[in-house]
Amino acid sequence: MHELGPHIHERVTPCSTFKIVLSLMGYDAGILKDEKTPIWFFQEGYDDFLTSWKEPQSPHSWMKSSCVWYSRVLATKLEIENIHHYLAMLEYGNQDMSGGLTKAWISSSLKISPKEQVDFIQKMVQEKLSISNSAMQMTKVLLFVSELPEGWKLFGKTGWGSIIEQNQKISEVGWFIGWAEKDQIFFPFAYSIRDEKINLAQRIPRVKQLLAESNAVYKSNKDTALHIMP
Repeated sequence: MHELGPHIHERVTPCSTFKIVLSLMGYDAGILKDEKTPIWFFQEGYDDFLTSWKEPQSPHSWMKSSCVWYSRVLATKLEIENIHHYLAMLEYGNQDMSGGLTKAWISSSLKISPKEQVDFIQKMVQEKLSISNSAMQMTKVLLFVSELPEGWKLFGKTGWGSIIEQNQKISEVGWFIGWAEKDQIFFPFAYSIRDEKINLAQRIPRVKQLLAESNAVYKSNKDTALHIMP
């Protein structure tokens, strides 16, 4: 276990990393069918932070563009009682949805620590979550990011939001959680950064750099290494 940084066990908003959980719930409940189905269409009043969000969205495009309104529609279809059930079953963070059915995970009530994120990812890649294997398999497909050196592959999801620090100042929080994989060897990680202003474009490259510097990912062994990146 490699633990770096002062906030390993501190729970904060998961932001768009919660899309991983929404995907698991959506596939398990039969709302999401495969990588391309269902396709839902933009409507007036939906979040349109990115121009691409105005286009029809599939599960694949939802995850890649981090489309907020698709998440909200999916959460509405899942219904709050079922989400409460899933969060308890998955032992996800503080399981607090009091911030609202369609926004609790965005700088609101639902919180999770980097350590808990790693534990969650580890269970998912080992298919030990209390949810259907098909839901885990389909979610993994959506999370592919890129090829890495020596035959490794990178999977994960970014997130971005804000938190109120103990000194009452507002900080941005950025996430990139996921795993590196090769031949059934998995290296889960959670990269979390907090600052007044963060460079969102650096999250994935920074994780690639840290994984390479650790040298653990590219060793030929069957051990599972957990990396928590600050």
